[in-house]
Amino acid sequence: MNQAEILELIKAYNSTDRTIIKTNLRRLMLEYSIRPGDIISLGFKPNNVYSWTNQASNNIPMFEQALNIATKFNFDVKELLINN
Repeated sequence: MNQAEILELIKAYNSTDRTIIKTNLRRLMLEYSIRPGDIISLGFKPNNVYSWTNQASNNIPMFEQALNIATKFNFDVKELLINN
């Protein structure tokens, strides 16, 4: 992936509706058996991790955080952008 493609991916992530990212994060956590504690163990604050999956919150991981999670748990960060 070259720099232009990375930039496009970041733009796509930042322009994706937050509810889509939240829904996909919850789905991927179920599919890959990822617990909130697993994400917290990467160095993220518990209140952030729980707010990322809580529909009542508008909070989502920043792109770099999402990429870190995707890399650690071996899924494509683009999976967070899929609108089902």
